[in-house]
Amino acid sequence: MNRTSGGSRTELAWRLLAGVGARRTQARVLVVEVLARASGHLSVAAIHQQIAATRPEINVSTVHRTVAFLLEQGVAHVLPWPGEAQYGLNDSPHVHAICEECGAHVELPADDLGSAVAAAQRSSDLDLGPAGLALFGRCAGCRSRRPSG
Repeated sequence: MNRTSGGSRTELAWRLLAGVGARRTQARVLVVEVLARASGHLSVAAIHQQIAATRPEINVSTVHRTVAFLLEQGVAHVLPWPGEAQYGLNDSPHVHAICEECGAHVELPADDLGSAVAAAQRSSDLDLGPAGLALFGRCAGCRSRRPSG
C-alpha cells in the first residue's frame, strides 16, 4: 500500500473519531492499531488473533463490535470478500480490484476511476463512498492457467 506510516494512519483515525465525539476505549485503540499496521485488509478473526497474542482478555465479539463501530463512523471500510469480510482503514480513497478465482487484489486510487464512479452515482442515485468499492475479474495468472470460454 502506498499509504502513510502506521502512526500517521492511527492519528488520522483518532482525528476522525474525535470529530464524532468517540471515546478512546481499550478495544478501539487495539483495533485501530492493528488496522494501521496492516499492509492490507484483515478479517475480524485476523484482527482478534493479533490482539489476543498480547491481550487474551479481548474476545472476538468485542473486536467485531469495535469494527462495526469503526465502519459506522467512516473510519474503516469493508472489502467484500468470499467467505469472511476484510476490513481496512479509510485513510486514502481507493477502489479494490479483486480476482474472483484466487482472491488476489490491488487497490486503485479513487481518482483513477473518479469519472466512472461519478457516472455510476448519477445512473443509480446511490451515494458511492470513496473506499469499499470493488471490481471483480480474473488476474493475469488465473487467465493464463485457464482460458476464458
